[in-house]
Amino acid sequence: MSGPTPEIHTLNNGIRVVVEPMPGAQSLVVAFRFAFGAKDDPSDRLGLTRIAEDVLFKGTPDRDARAIFDAFDGLGIRRSSSTSVEHTSFVAQVLPDKVKPALKLYAELFRSASFPDNEVEIAKIITLEELKRLEDNPIQQAIYTTYEAGLGSPMGRIPLGEPDTVSAIAPAEVRRHWDGHCKPSNLLIGVAGGLASDPAMEAIGDVFGGWAGASSAHQKPHAICVADRNVHCEKPSEQAHICLLSRSVPKGHALYYAGQLAIAILSGGGSSRLFTEVREKRGLAYSVSAFYQAYRSGGLMTVYAGTKADRAQETLDVCLSELVRLGKDITAEELERAKTVLKGHLFTLGDLPGGRAAGLVEGFFLEGRVRTIDEIAAHIDAVTLDQISQYTETFPPTPSTVLVLGPRPLDKN
Repeated sequence: MSGPTPEIHTLNNGIRVVVEPMPGAQSLVVAFRFAFGAKDDPSDRLGLTRIAEDVLFKGTPDRDARAIFDAFDGLGIRRSSSTSVEHTSFVAQVLPDKVKPALKLYAELFRSASFPDNEVEIAKIITLEELKRLEDNPIQQAIYTTYEAGLGSPMGRIPLGEPDTVSAIAPAEVRRHWDGHCKPSNLLIGVAGGLASDPAMEAIGDVFGGWAGASSAHQKPHAICVADRNVHCEKPSEQAHICLLSRSVPKGHALYYAGQLAIAILSGGGSSRLFTEVREKRGLAYSVSAFYQAYRSGGLMTVYAGTKADRAQETLDVCLSELVRLGKDITAEELERAKTVLKGHLFTLGDLPGGRAAGLVEGFFLEGRVRTIDEIAAHIDAVTLDQISQYTETFPPTPSTVLVLGPRPLDKN
């Protein structure tokens, strides 16, 4: 049975909109994605976009923070926001009959947020505390540090910034930064849930169609290049946290789904290769996994393992061995199991307005197009064993950045 087909529209001011009705859904999710993020922070003000994202909700000329939060609660909006390297995102889940006032509220914030001085200072204090708490979250600390070491600036930046750059941010700089980047031409809106396309587009057009603003100069996406290096971050501990970062397939590439299946074979559950070889057979790691990260100009694969410091080198050696072996001896049974894992995840998220809205925005942002759930499932089903081998040959796990957060360095060679 064929699922709904997403519709793509562009308003006269450059705002791009992707809408997919979901018959039977009781809620509606609207995802706003601006095409600027941590990569656009000045090098001496890292964390600026993250501060702006947080303080956006703290005041406009007509409302203070309390009035804004009351407005969200009065409309029953469940909201979230985030800053990544390439984009800044806001998500609202709302009842369909409340969508227009919800859109008006976001439009007011995007266009006229005042970024009060005292709220900026509070956001800076909170951000500095978040940076300190990374010391208590070695997994996240290791992953962040690996991206910094492997990708460099700007693509390896931590969206939170750094203590000295966050401390230096002034309220006026937050306002200028937001006003300079928050343009209609930088905005992508994804809508999924219990509202037909026509009323959804009518509401968006009425609220956002009159937003005038000079088009931002669209920068060419930064290339994704992984440095070939070993990094040791000293941390007195009985544990070691290991990360391996390597280049992977871009979204939209002919081998994209083969790459996703290869990573699922590595780390798609209790029968995956890393879990079996590293944890179950040898008891080397209490946690081991591989995951994919997409950017506009490429993709990355990250392998993480948490282990005892005195078994860190053996853990790294086994992980590297599994990466080299991948694609050489995959069985038809492994491939089918990975397809089931991916499709299970696809349909689980795709059945929810939030998951589908996120997928619409992600697909259009990265590829300039969107795919239906059925289309994605068909691409997964069509992958062959030969294509897995082609993926591993085209995107080998070298060069790579290997980082260990722990008491002693490791050798990846």
